[in-house]
Amino acid sequence: MFFSKPTEYAIRAMVYLSVYASEEKKLGLKQMAQDLEFPEHYLGKVLQDLTKKHLIRSAKGPHGGFYMEEKDLDISLLAIIDALEGLQFFNTCGLGLHECNEERPCPIHKDYQIVRGNFFKILSEKTIRQMREDLKNEVAFMDFYRAEKENE
Repeated sequence: MFFSKPTEYAIRAMVYLSVYASEEKKLGLKQMAQDLEFPEHYLGKVLQDLTKKHLIRSAKGPHGGFYMEEKDLDISLLAIIDALEGLQFFNTCGLGLHECNEERPCPIHKDYQIVRGNFFKILSEKTIRQMREDLKNEVAFMDFYRAEKENE
């Protein structure tokens, strides 16, 4: 919809990690890809990029895998989007015109500014921690989440 496929995968993978992984319990790529129903190779690239950008952590070895530190849970969706694809979306015309601005607005310029501003606010305020809590409190849904699986 609004996000690139890598960003969509990244956000969903980070919420997954926030629920099921920790420094003591790292998760492997194969299990994540299976639970999230993502192509393993593609998810691997996304996770590698998230690790390089210090949005998630990884460890090598027999007890290695991916996880998030406590401080990582407070990363906003906007910070994830910015790290992966930048924030150009918030500076573009809703109709894709190159010359759209305050002096020469397109037909939807003012309305689009409002929508874009509200979307920016939502993304800057919503964190991975909040999304995890929404799942746990059953006020939100993601296909991978099963409350009983949390205790495995």
